[in-house]
Amino acid sequence: MSDDPSDRAAIEALIQAEDDAWTRGDAAAFSKAVLTDCVFTNIFGAVFTGHAAFETQHTRIFATVFKGTSLRQRIAHLRFLRPDVAVVDTEAVVSGLKALPPGTQSPDGALHTRLLQVLVKQDGTWWIAAYHNVDVKPPPAPA
Repeated sequence: MSDDPSDRAAIEALIQAEDDAWTRGDAAAFSKAVLTDCVFTNIFGAVFTGHAAFETQHTRIFATVFKGTSLRQRIAHLRFLRPDVAVVDTEAVVSGLKALPPGTQSPDGALHTRLLQVLVKQDGTWWIAAYHNVDVKPPPAPA
């Protein structure tokens, strides 16, 4: 619904800023675009509400299980529901893990996820209203 190329560019920049902040282990920067009432679901299905909870959770994981890791996202789908609402689905890869998080699997040692973010544009800036992350499982073996 948005035919403004600057909206796509701003969203691509937001995704790149997430990657950069994650790789620096900077939870404050990683949380910068998260709204105060954002709903966040992590790869284990735990749900957190609010900017503070999002930042606290990332501060914790950047100091523990994801310390020293790198995040790279590729936008798989970007859909504007309205000029001020977008849904962004990314294929995310976290590399540099010392060990995979419990319950996850990987053929290459990296954590692969699909991250769905609902973004809203307020006062000319795109913000994260919802953040839902799931780990990607290898396909089942043929029967």
